[in-house]
Amino acid sequence: MVTLTESLGALHAITRPVLLTVWILALFTAAGATAGLLRRTKGEVASGQWSVASKTGSGQWPVVSGQQSKTEQRTGDRKPGIVDALLIGSIAAILGIIALIAILSPPNSADAMAYHLPRVVYWAEQHSVRFFPTPYLNQIMLQPFAEYFMLHGYVLSGGDHLVNLVAWFGCFTSIVAVSLLARQFGAGLRGQILAALFCATLPNGILQASGAKNDYLMAAWLAAAVWFLAQSDSAGNAALAGLALGLAIGTRATAYIYAPPLLLAVGMHAWRSRFRLKSAMIVLLCALALNLPQYVRNLDLSGSPLGFDAAFGDGRFRWRNETFGWRETASNAIRHSTEQLGGRSERWNTSLYDAAVAMHRAIGADPNDPATTWPGATFEPPRNANHEANTSNRWHLLMLAACFLFVTWRFRPLLPYSLALMAGFVLFCLYLKWQPFMARMFLPLFVLASPIAGVVLERLKPVILQIALCVFLLNNARPYLFENWVRPLKGPTSLLRTSRDQNYFADMTQWEERKDFRPAADAAASLACPVIGIDINRFQLEYPFMALVRERNPQVQFVHTGVHNLSMKYAPPVSGAPCAVVCLDCAGDPASLKLYSGFGPPLQIGQFLLFSSNQSAP
Repeated sequence: MVTLTESLGALHAITRPVLLTVWILALFTAAGATAGLLRRTKGEVASGQWSVASKTGSGQWPVVSGQQSKTEQRTGDRKPGIVDALLIGSIAAILGIIALIAILSPPNSADAMAYHLPRVVYWAEQHSVRFFPTPYLNQIMLQPFAEYFMLHGYVLSGGDHLVNLVAWFGCFTSIVAVSLLARQFGAGLRGQILAALFCATLPNGILQASGAKNDYLMAAWLAAAVWFLAQSDSAGNAALAGLALGLAIGTRATAYIYAPPLLLAVGMHAWRSRFRLKSAMIVLLCALALNLPQYVRNLDLSGSPLGFDAAFGDGRFRWRNETFGWRETASNAIRHSTEQLGGRSERWNTSLYDAAVAMHRAIGADPNDPATTWPGATFEPPRNANHEANTSNRWHLLMLAACFLFVTWRFRPLLPYSLALMAGFVLFCLYLKWQPFMARMFLPLFVLASPIAGVVLERLKPVILQIALCVFLLNNARPYLFENWVRPLKGPTSLLRTSRDQNYFADMTQWEERKDFRPAADAAASLACPVIGIDINRFQLEYPFMALVRERNPQVQFVHTGVHNLSMKYAPPVSGAPCAVVCLDCAGDPASLKLYSGFGPPLQIGQFLLFSSNQSAP
């Protein structure tokens, strides 16, 4: 996907006919390769030469598998029983429900409206992933690999109907990966299923898997990198681990924080005889090579391969902490931990908040220190939310805490891996400011912790306790499957009862501007104007306007206006000057009226202003 997108983009050839041709060829090639692999595997099985261990390298970590009891070793490869089949069916049902939601709903999270989808539209217009002028630099400088998947689906389908399936694919791949990792760490069949179920029932994961955020896809690639690295030390496995790591860091920047301790712990364990410099270099080179084009574009824009450290390039909304130290790290850890423990009881949430404030007082820290707190945010009690941005994984966290204690006490071969997950959390708190909507960013850590849960819970006796925990997890997943606040299947705003156009605004209830999008889109689409400018300096959620206009006039193209930053040096994504401009949230703004005075008096639509060279526009 990355290679196709970058190479076709360099030729300005990201078009429907080209992509259709390329993907037909790719699918035929994959089908042929798969058929050949199945024939070879069938022959090896018939001759008794095939085993999981022989095909995956070491099969299991020797130290971990050595801790298994004789009973576990004897039943590790047993056939699934009725309980196993029911659990596998439950996982499949969860994936099926999430897929249905993903298909029925348009992408509608605030981030998707502001940068995930707008960048896809501009790339599709220019048939390339080169940078374009924009006031909101997240649209060009942030990691793009999740949006490459969205771009192909958008161009091939002619709209955003496949966009949400990218996160679903990340969920599915993560479930497969954690099951394999559980086996690698010594789990039998039941342990693999328990690891998969633990991952599949993560509340925040369920909510994200039907949307357009990129945390789940990053988690999938990071889990794949860990799995390849845990195999035998070979150039092939190192290259695959490096490519998976490259996909992870090219999908979301938090992979730069989570990956180092994990890869160090797993790599040193898998290559325990001695540190293999050659393999480490292969991992790093493959990861960096995959991201080289984006690094080059960001260097040209900002002088840094990762771009600016703030969305507008001015340092105001900077993601990293302004100061670093143990108090700052502890403050962020306390706030994030209490949010992850939040529940449906207001009294419980208030108690957590009071405890967090007391801990801040004890260490001499301010829970709203501007050096470690997102501008304009205030630390408050955890919220009872079924929203992908801030839903907690409370029960999963408590179960993991118990599993980590067991690992420390009885299963120490997994201790380095467990400590690496904790180190990822600490590094996150050390570097990034606290925000009230960051619960979603810890999803990869929960995914990567799922194999530990599988290994430990498999040893829980009697078996009825395992079954009870599974029933509890499945029951806990129900509200998140059916009552997602922005993509519900139940209630008066169910996706089964509302239109796709309505659901673009399901995550915009806090903004009055949402009522202005439809009339603004109607007015803009009625103009005989092939190129429409959009000014997003005051309000960045532009995608609903683009989607609604495209429904009415599929040939229209968009370009940003009012750009006054370094991205001005990039050629506009479409040729020709705009014959109309919609200025979002500009009503009553003298500067906007002056900037677009050449168009004449605007049409005011709520908080939006529509400027047009066609003075007879409605």
